[in-house]
Amino acid sequence: MMEAETTGNRRKLTADDYTIAIIYVKPIEMGAITAMVDEFHQPVELHINEKNEYTLGRIGNHNVAIVGPAKGKQGKVAITGVAARISYMFRNIKVGLLVGIGGGIPRPDADKDVRLGDVVVGAPEYGDAIVQYDLGKQYTDRVENSRSLNKPPDILLRVVDRVNDEHRRAKLEDDFFRSHLKRFEQFPRIEEDYKRPKAADRLFDPLFEHDGSSCSEHHTYYEVKRKPRNPRLGDVKIHYGTILSGDMVIKSGKRRDEIASNYPNALCFEMEAAGIRYMACNRKLKYYE
Repeated sequence: MMEAETTGNRRKLTADDYTIAIIYVKPIEMGAITAMVDEFHQPVELHINEKNEYTLGRIGNHNVAIVGPAKGKQGKVAITGVAARISYMFRNIKVGLLVGIGGGIPRPDADKDVRLGDVVVGAPEYGDAIVQYDLGKQYTDRVENSRSLNKPPDILLRVVDRVNDEHRRAKLEDDFFRSHLKRFEQFPRIEEDYKRPKAADRLFDPLFEHDGSSCSEHHTYYEVKRKPRNPRLGDVKIHYGTILSGDMVIKSGKRRDEIASNYPNALCFEMEAAGIRYMACNRKLKYYE
């Protein structure tokens, strides 16, 4: 491995120095990720046929390669192409993380009460981490899926356990996130984009069809009353469970609940994870949310 070169204010490492890939889907997700970078690096020399555009840097003790699809592209096909090229360019990538925005699944259980702004990690106590819900067999009383991802590797699960422990011991849940959220104060042009919305998090009856207006304009008759969270514990919670992946953006509360009823551990929907189940290379390299 070559020693790092320093030019200007940014170091230049070799492609072999990077061990973690972080994939985003939308530019707003990229902004949230790059705001967490402690040190940016110079680009490495890319193969002439390389189509990905990487942002390189260091987060904590880890050198990371941040990458996403072309603007306007999303879904499994776009992400599969991005992920397949990473391992050819960065041969020492050991872990890949898909980080982004998901659609929450409301549940009455206290430990599964996902709300606006919460964090969901695909690492359940049991069962699959990622399930492609739109691929399988539909029976009268059940769905049998033919594609899923098992739990993340042990190295990631140990980190999840440590983070969970730190989170639980924090005096306030907001304290746990505050140091990270303060990063956005360094970027006044985007700071407002990552603040918690001023509008309240309101849940409506799944049979109620939104007409395109804001939730604040909907009649309270259709609103599902939920127990307020303990203000001493902060507004943000971290959940660990199954993430459902598919090609559809779920806009119907009724359809959302129908799908979720087949997966009692599922906490949110997304559209890309199933597209990076395996890397297109001679070794398996798992990606997780």
